[in-house]
Amino acid sequence: MFEIIRWSTFLSTALMAVVGYSDQIRVIWTQHSTEGLSFWMVLIAFWSWLSYALYGYYKMDHKIFWPNLAGLITISVILASFFIF
Repeated sequence: MFEIIRWSTFLSTALMAVVGYSDQIRVIWTQHSTEGLSFWMVLIAFWSWLSYALYGYYKMDHKIFWPNLAGLITISVILASFFIF
């Protein structure tokens, strides 16, 4: 049962990172604006993705590490866009 939950966590996290945030990045880059996004929300999301990626890394849990690393990368692009636009 625990392994099913780990796979579910892996899949949902990977989908959020790849599908959810990539669409937001597309909107930001086509409109050249972060209007409507909360800087603090994105900063806290960055902290969360970073924390989980580090946790997965130090626990050597690839199902936690890799999707959270993907989320960290995509939220980093969104965070950087606040300083670019």
